[in-house]
Amino acid sequence: MRYEKTLFAPEEKYFTERVDPSKPKAGQKVSLYHMRPTSSGIVCGEGNTEIATLPAAGSRLFATDGGVYAYLSGKKMLYDVTTMTPIAGIDAAPRAVLSHSTDTGVKGIYCVGENGAYYIRGDSVIRTFGIGGTCAAMHHGRLFAADGKRLRFSAPFSIEGVTQTGKDPDGAGYVDFEDGKGDIVALISFRERLYVFFERGIMRMRAEGEALDFAATEMPFAGGSVLPRSAAACGEQICYLTEKGLFAFDGNSCSLLEQRDEIDPNSAVSGDCYGGNYAAVVGLKNGRKVVYVYDFEEKSGRFLIGKGLSAGARENFLAGTAVYKFNRTGGLPLGFGCIMEVTVPAPLLKLAWMRIDGEGTFEISVNGGDPFPAKGGDGVRIDGKERTSETTVSITSEQPNFCIRALEFAWRKEDGDRHY
Repeated sequence: MRYEKTLFAPEEKYFTERVDPSKPKAGQKVSLYHMRPTSSGIVCGEGNTEIATLPAAGSRLFATDGGVYAYLSGKKMLYDVTTMTPIAGIDAAPRAVLSHSTDTGVKGIYCVGENGAYYIRGDSVIRTFGIGGTCAAMHHGRLFAADGKRLRFSAPFSIEGVTQTGKDPDGAGYVDFEDGKGDIVALISFRERLYVFFERGIMRMRAEGEALDFAATEMPFAGGSVLPRSAAACGEQICYLTEKGLFAFDGNSCSLLEQRDEIDPNSAVSGDCYGGNYAAVVGLKNGRKVVYVYDFEEKSGRFLIGKGLSAGARENFLAGTAVYKFNRTGGLPLGFGCIMEVTVPAPLLKLAWMRIDGEGTFEISVNGGDPFPAKGGDGVRIDGKERTSETTVSITSEQPNFCIRALEFAWRKEDGDRHY
């Protein structure tokens, strides 16, 4: 395929299409990597600022209302990023880090793993038993943790709810749910109720007061299979990912927000809330690990990227031994350019021309071909050799001050062997 800058404008002998990447039509597909829509067009996404250097590479990242924590598996250590304080003796990678207050107002955190939990207050680390799980939540002063179909809970407002003898003290216990909805994959405290997300269902629990008064109600559900740890409360809804896309649950019903075919449903996911929007670290089918952000105002999702990104929590992400924070001022992603991938249906013709309506300098690749340089506003003649049923364009910019309003395409019409 050959590319050439041109002032040529397509006429009636060409089939043309103008694509607004902020509002793709049916059949058009737009993926934004570190780009975001605005009223003036698509611009560079969030910048990032390093906020901490860890003593070793981190594997997981957590955020609470009181701080940010990284788990360093090689050192079996939880690291308080906010105070730059190591917390040693955490033998297994946690699945959740949660703020906790006793009935006397003493504050600490729970670090919950599959085989148990640790209660951390200052320099004190207390190993607990019997309350570990694959997901956890604090609700009305109790620690809840789930493993399989069993939901365990501590006594209210006290770490005595999980004892070193493994026996349940007064006020602590567990609930076993019946089969049919799969295992528990997320626990969310929302609107004074505890919502239990299963692989294929949702239960709403009234779980305050005495344990004997606990009650569970099955809720409407849609979407397929909930990806473990993808659920997160965001404003007036709980969002969760399935193999069919991103869904929202408002406490009464579920609705599809958008399909995301790029996300690998078998990848590890960590859902959270970022600036009032849904955010989740996900793996994509193309092998990238990204932060997927769904913007409720724009009603669309996009991906934030960073070289070495391995975990994230709220506006923070982990890359090797460094913790970064995204910021809204805009900036290039760590180690990459900003990328837009657009796929549009093509009328089984050969692509002849395209143009970026916007400003900035870019590199463009068509249908996986070699990249070529282009500027916003310049038309580019493309000597397409093959008829295709769709055209896929990848646009990269390594300058943060670009803007893309639209993409224009022209495919050459043909009459037998005669080309116009």
